[in-house]
Amino acid sequence: MNAKHILYLIFPFAVGFIAERIMKIPDTSYWFYVWLLCIASVFIFVKGILPYQEQKFNAINAIDYKGALDEKNRNEKPYTYIVGLHMVVFVGLIILYFTS
Repeated sequence: MNAKHILYLIFPFAVGFIAERIMKIPDTSYWFYVWLLCIASVFIFVKGILPYQEQKFNAINAIDYKGALDEKNRNEKPYTYIVGLHMVVFVGLIILYFTS
C-alpha cells in the first residue's frame, strides 16, 4: 500500500472527525458523518478511481486486453479492499442504528 491507499482508507474517519468538530449539529454523532462519508467513498471509487484505472492502463483496448487488465487489477486491488471495508462499516452502522 502506498500513501494514496492510506489516504483513501482514512478518508471517511478523518473527514468525519473534522466535520463533527466544525458543524457541531446537536444530536449528530461522529458515526453519522462516517456513515455519510462511506457512501461518498463508494461514489468516489465508482465514478473516479475505476474510470481512471481503465484509462491509465487502456484495459478496454482489444489489442493487449489480457496484459492491460492484469496490470490494472494489480494496481486496483488495494482500492477494492478499502472500498469493501468502507461498505462493511456502512452496513455495520446501519445495523447498529436499527438494533439500538
